[in-house]
Amino acid sequence: MISIVCFGEVLWDLYPDKKIIGGAPFNVFARLHNLGNNVDFISSIGNDKLGNEILEYFNQNNYSNKFLNIDEKYETGSVIITLKNGEPSYKILSNVAWDFIPLKASYDEILSDLDILVYGSLASRNIESFKTLKELTKQSKFNILDLNIRESYYDFEKVSSLVNSADFLKVNLEELELINQLFKFNISDTQNLIFKILKQFDLKYVCVTNGEIESMIYDGKNFEIANSFKVDSIDNVGAGDNFLAALIDELFIKKNNLKSSLRLASAYGAITTTKNGAVPKINNYEVASMLNS
Repeated sequence: MISIVCFGEVLWDLYPDKKIIGGAPFNVFARLHNLGNNVDFISSIGNDKLGNEILEYFNQNNYSNKFLNIDEKYETGSVIITLKNGEPSYKILSNVAWDFIPLKASYDEILSDLDILVYGSLASRNIESFKTLKELTKQSKFNILDLNIRESYYDFEKVSSLVNSADFLKVNLEELELINQLFKFNISDTQNLIFKILKQFDLKYVCVTNGEIESMIYDGKNFEIANSFKVDSIDNVGAGDNFLAALIDELFIKKNNLKSSLRLASAYGAITTTKNGAVPKINNYEVASMLNS
């Protein structure tokens, strides 16, 4: 069975009236687990109330927590979320446990034969977690980067390192333009820019999402576009994470083709926006109904 590890932040999304477990790599991990995959999660939480609630959540959902480090010095991460017309804005607390994810000897258990590593840029904002991630990317057979730029937690050197370590790059349209500017490609046509990025960084895949309009994927030979499904969105938090998890499951686990994998991933992303929370319950009937609509 293909082994997958997701690396990065797990935290609590704090809404005005509730809190929901989140963090982009955790969301991908949770959806991959719900789809029946062999997936582990590497992160760090504090030895505090919020950390204990994360452990309880993992236990309740039968998620593996053996690579979830408990930090005695730093508190569990949280994000203050406000929604305006369904679109989230974030206030991400700094110097929390997932900023200091250690490289532990116990990781050798999974790293000896790791097929896929999934990671983003946010957990690299602190040098400690960034060092750990760089070591993990060297040992994984296939690296999937969901750039996931948040606030000002990036710079040229860090983005360059992250993209150069990847085999598969997923970005949204704004992040695609950020790469265009950072690396001075100065390419105005989206498709040509995607081609350039794949070649420049020796990537095997580039995937670009554009919200409610479309998504695109390129593997060096084939370029596919899927129109987004029209839904009544109420909460867009986690849509891209569920999209990515479904795409990984369909393309790399089930070995489906680019076109159908992209379309199914689009369905998961769209359905996510119709529900509250970053990893809502999604059943096969809902997905089939959307694909057949």
